[in-house]
Amino acid sequence: MVLKHPVNRWLLLSRALRRSCPQCGSGGVFDTWFRMNERCPNCGLASDRVAGHFVGAVGFNTIFSFGILLIVLLLGTWAMFPDINVPVLLAMCFAAAVFTPLLFWPFSQSLWQAFDLGWRPAEESELDPRYTATLPGSQP
Repeated sequence: MVLKHPVNRWLLLSRALRRSCPQCGSGGVFDTWFRMNERCPNCGLASDRVAGHFVGAVGFNTIFSFGILLIVLLLGTWAMFPDINVPVLLAMCFAAAVFTPLLFWPFSQSLWQAFDLGWRPAEESELDPRYTATLPGSQP
């Protein structure tokens, strides 16, 4: 059974950008920078809603990282034109290629969860029964 009041998509997005639970907005969703907890400590939403759920986060991270790499390459080329210093440009691109995926990874995880919740709103059965009483529209 789908919740009676699914979360607004813009609210899902804003919560995800803060690395909070997209469903309830609480913090503490991440155990470390690179790993989400198994469930939200507030609403109990599982971080992996279906098998292979993390593949979407990997896709988000890849797309964002390649976008940043392209921007660094284009802006670096434009800034150095006509005497392009290739070793410096390669060093900038290398730094972008290494650090962007590492820095963006937790955001890609929470963003993917938010997009997934926007497409498939959470069902009561997905939430930990200990926490469902706190959600809007849930029956005690």
